[in-house]
Amino acid sequence: MASAFRPLLLFLLLLPLSVTANLHKSKTLLKSSLFSSTTTSHLNDSPPTTYFEVTKPIRLPKTQPCVYPILHHDFGYTYGKPPVLAEYIPPSHCPSHDFSKIVLEWNATCKGRQFDRIFGIWLDGVELLRSCTAEPRATGIVWSVKKDITRYYSLLVKNQTQSLAVYLGNLVDRTYTGVYHVDITVYYYPAEKKFNDLESNLENLASGYGSRADLILPISRHFPLNDGLWFEIENSTDTEGKEIKIPQNVFRAVLEVYVSFHESDEFWYGNPPNDYLLANNLTDTAGNGPFREVVVTLDGNVIGAIWPFTVVYTGGINPLLWRPISGIGSFDLPSYDIEITPFLGNMLDGKTHTLQFRVTNALNVWYIDANLHLWLDGKNTYTEGKLLQHQVMPLGISYSSYFKGLNGTFLTKANRSISSTGWVKSSHGKITTKAIQKFSYANSMVMGNNGNVQMVNQEIRFDDSVQVKKPYAFSKENKSLKRFLIDLYSNDMDQGNRTYLSVANVTLGFNENKFGVRGAGFEMPVSSLENLQNGQGIKVVKNKLLVSGVGCTQQKYKYEGNKFCYFRNISSSNYTILNDEVGNACN
Repeated sequence: MASAFRPLLLFLLLLPLSVTANLHKSKTLLKSSLFSSTTTSHLNDSPPTTYFEVTKPIRLPKTQPCVYPILHHDFGYTYGKPPVLAEYIPPSHCPSHDFSKIVLEWNATCKGRQFDRIFGIWLDGVELLRSCTAEPRATGIVWSVKKDITRYYSLLVKNQTQSLAVYLGNLVDRTYTGVYHVDITVYYYPAEKKFNDLESNLENLASGYGSRADLILPISRHFPLNDGLWFEIENSTDTEGKEIKIPQNVFRAVLEVYVSFHESDEFWYGNPPNDYLLANNLTDTAGNGPFREVVVTLDGNVIGAIWPFTVVYTGGINPLLWRPISGIGSFDLPSYDIEITPFLGNMLDGKTHTLQFRVTNALNVWYIDANLHLWLDGKNTYTEGKLLQHQVMPLGISYSSYFKGLNGTFLTKANRSISSTGWVKSSHGKITTKAIQKFSYANSMVMGNNGNVQMVNQEIRFDDSVQVKKPYAFSKENKSLKRFLIDLYSNDMDQGNRTYLSVANVTLGFNENKFGVRGAGFEMPVSSLENLQNGQGIKVVKNKLLVSGVGCTQQKYKYEGNKFCYFRNISSSNYTILNDEVGNACN
């Protein structure tokens, strides 16, 4: 492994040790650190650096959008204070109020020294975006996040005043000087007759329903509060959630869950098992092993789970890895859908029900909330349903280890499946829905060189399918097959004089294939995504100050749909783009 870093080491030896920053203290073996150049007068004339996350562009109609600037705010010392609020009213100046696409845009600038900060945007309690800030430099940075929020259509066009809330907990003092200057804008694209988003249409055909829910209920915290609207899960026994009552004419329900992990569990995939920590008296190191599962319950019964993608934030492992190319999912954290239509037979009684979340093996802290998307029968006041089958396979987890002192090998494996079937009778007919989730997990961890070397290799397979069937008709099914990868090598080497050199090599992978299945097993590819990121970094730390470093990142992004494709192959080193190839031709 070390030979791969020789060019970086030689380059690093030529760097002047002129950069100082406080190293973020962490109780995890991996570190989230702060890196910031010392401000000098000549730097003030340099242009800001643009940071970005590699992803496919949003496919837009050719119509001219209506532009709605919602919020401008400077996030200085906002930690522990209430979210920033703005009134939201659908724009009245648009020539058309039939929109085929609605896009949220976040634009921000920052200069100075600052940690990465998690933030969220909510409309009437419904979360629209979970994201992480970029870490600034003395010359300044700028970054944008664009997200297709058309799925929240019914909420966005509601003809009433609603509250848009933004929480970004930031600290500003003599050391951490960065203030985030933020603008939030929404773009409304009027419908275009010829515009046809085939990928979305195929997914809708698989379920048999339209793409836009008629009602979206927030499963989040209420005001007043001095934090985000997310629930905080602080340990493995902590359970948080909300009581809800749904209309009695619902015929479909999807729970969209937002998840992020922080502090002692920011690098949960690298947390050693507790027996290793106990044997070595590592009382201040995060443990509970490397497996985590978000469990969702309805009235105390498990209805779904999430085995999340390992997002690395912009200060994670080595911050120079994510400049200017941010880590996969760091600027737009993925949300996860759970089809809960089979359970409507238990929820359509006009009574209050409880949706809750917990995290297996959790340490402080996980931020979780959800949006409940509901489809309403416009022709009936009441629908009826029945849960026919519900099977939750117990979490199967195995663990083996061998260690002597601080050196050892550990292997953790897990699997789980959850399936449910139920029917709902509405003006659309009596539709039977079957939802299946299947998970598998493997994590191999090696500790060497008296605990200074750590190697992690982890793979999560997260598959789900939704099958719908009307009487005397062929069934339709939608499948999503996901594969989440992280490979990590880290090595801390003592250089003497209270100085150490930290080497890190990381690989992140987010792959997803979607299919529509018709009739007797005729499978139609809907889309495929292969997103692979590799990074190599070194940092020199002296007296707990990060004094110098170098980082290189390479990424290949390949998306293929039926009518739309996108490819990007890009690499960078210490803020500089070395290569950038972009294509949009389908094979």
